[in-house]
Amino acid sequence: MKTILKPIILLLLCMMVVAGCASNGNNGAASNSSQATPASVTVTDSPQEQGDDVTNIDLPPAEKKKITLRLNWKFKGEFAPFYVTRELGIFEKYGIEVDILEGSGSVQVLQVIAQNNEDIGVTSAVEPLQGIEQGMPVKMIANYMPRSPIIILSYPDNPVHSPKDLEGKSIVSSSGSTFTSIYEKFLEFNDTDPHNVEHIMVETGARNTLFFNKEADAVAVFSTNEYPLFEKNLGVELVPLYLSDYNFDIAGLSLISNDKFLEQNPNTIKRFLAAVNEGFAYTLENPEEAAAIAKALFPETVDEEIVVEQINRTGELAYQEGKPYGWIDEDSINDMADRLLESDLINTKLPMESYLTNDFMP
Repeated sequence: MKTILKPIILLLLCMMVVAGCASNGNNGAASNSSQATPASVTVTDSPQEQGDDVTNIDLPPAEKKKITLRLNWKFKGEFAPFYVTRELGIFEKYGIEVDILEGSGSVQVLQVIAQNNEDIGVTSAVEPLQGIEQGMPVKMIANYMPRSPIIILSYPDNPVHSPKDLEGKSIVSSSGSTFTSIYEKFLEFNDTDPHNVEHIMVETGARNTLFFNKEADAVAVFSTNEYPLFEKNLGVELVPLYLSDYNFDIAGLSLISNDKFLEQNPNTIKRFLAAVNEGFAYTLENPEEAAAIAKALFPETVDEEIVVEQINRTGELAYQEGKPYGWIDEDSINDMADRLLESDLINTKLPMESYLTNDFMP
């Protein structure tokens, strides 16, 4: 009997070893498939173990799984990361569903978020500082352009390399734009007399036409949007002057949310920002793929070549060494508040914690 049992026991032991190896192999495959996700995220093979939550993040589940993101304009390349995050299923992986809505200006977005009618909004960094001063219950939760996207473009045969070069020339800007509001202070701050510059303020379409027809020597635009469009339309390599190089760093692309929403949905916000951080990284590493995704979503309006360039220029402003995408640089916002105060765009400068928080960053 012992001689019979011994081979059987050995056979059973071998089967157990093989099963253990197979189990380890499956775990290794799962690990490889999730290498593109942050270290704090592991996609599980058994969603049932997590309930409705299909990801295992070092956070409790999202309090609100379906949320809205209100943009401040129609699609442009700087918005591509949000759509990429949605279309590649990254939001879903983080256990949330995001409805991305186009908008018609940062002021309208600010009002909607202040009323807590929508969840997260896109503005520049100017509007939340103005709204908070007026008592609006909002905060900046991310800033993807700590360096200002506002630039002055000119033609290479009549270049504007510095603010002083504007003297004796004309510049056109959009009525109601941030640049129009800070224009005189920007020149004065850089020892340039505004009275020696012809400043033309018109609506955006007329602004473009005047510059295209060389009826204005320079134009104020966003580096992440119009700059690539203008160069392609004109077939000319234009001369850029970045306001951030001359002590007027007005931060751009920011996310805001209502104070009450933040208080009630901290894990939702953390998951959202972690997902967008991953989507931003993927978009900036794969601009052609991101542009193709945008083209599929907006076939009538998207020029993939332009979107690629817009994404690349957004990346130039978004990167902060050692920080996740969207990290709010308090020093940058503090300096910006000084410029806004000097330009009468705000009446009082509040403590930084009144304006922003990095508490929800991944």
